Order: sequence, then C-alpha cells, then structure tokens
Amino acid sequence: MADAATPKVEEVLSNFADAMSRLLVEQHQRHVAELDLTLLQAQVLKILRRAPLATGQLATELQISAPAITQLTDRLLRKGLIERRAMDGDKRYVLVALSAKGRRLVDQFRKRRCQIFSSALGQLETEDHTLVVEALSKVVEALEAYEAKVMSEKALL
Repeated sequence: MADAATPKVEEVLSNFADAMSRLLVEQHQRHVAELDLTLLQAQVLKILRRAPLATGQLATELQISAPAITQLTDRLLRKGLIERRAMDGDKRYVLVALSAKGRRLVDQFRKRRCQIFSSALGQLETEDHTLVVEALSKVVEALEAYEAKVMSEKALL
C-alpha cells in the first residue's frame, strides 16, 4: 500500500479537496439560494434521499435538538418537500420521508453536480479520463470504508 502521508500525496489531495469545494460548494450554495432553501434544509433532503428516518434519528445525524428538528421539518413540510408519517406500531415516533417534489429536487441537485463533473472531466484526453474515473472509484471505496470504520467506532463510544 502506498504511503498516504507523503508530501506529494498530501499536496494533491489538498488541491483536489480545495478545487472540489470551490466548484461544488459554491454551486450548491447558489442552487440552494435559488430554491429558497437553507443549507441545513438541503442537508436534510440529502440525508432523506438515502432512506426515511425517524425525527430523532434525523436530529442525531444533524446534531441538532428535538425542537430544532421539529421547526426544520415543519418548514420543509410547508414547502411540500417532505412528508411525515407515524411509524407502524408506535404512533409516538414520526418518520420523515422525501415527498415526490423533494425527491425531484434532490435529483436536480445530483444532476447539476454530474454536469459539473462531466464538464470538468471532458477536458481530459480519453485515456486520462478513463484512468481518472478508475482512480476516483477506488478513492470513493477507500473513503466509504474509512467512513464505515469511523461510524462503527463512534457507535461503540
């Protein structure tokens, strides 16, 4: 395994993270503002894209209080972006899910992000494009494995 701490690797990874942040964060913030959403509201939609969650789980994932999650979900509900449902078997727990409108909005974010990537990678020669996509696939696998490890360690605390 390559030494991930070499100065060259650190420089490349830092430059990559900076470029991605500039491109994607600025585009994301602009798109969120155009849609009259806060960044936190957009984060909720992104989280719910994976799966519906109980409000308590959503609050924990966002690291906000129960009253704050209620206010946040109330706003998204009024915008028609989410739905609330009582969980089967226990009416005390509320499940929050994307509405059809919310799913279309998240898909729109994802499509815009793909357009940014495609435009940027389109500047590469075909051979380089293929190598970059293969390398990025491996980077994603490594990041997901690292994230799973961190989350399992966090769960043990």
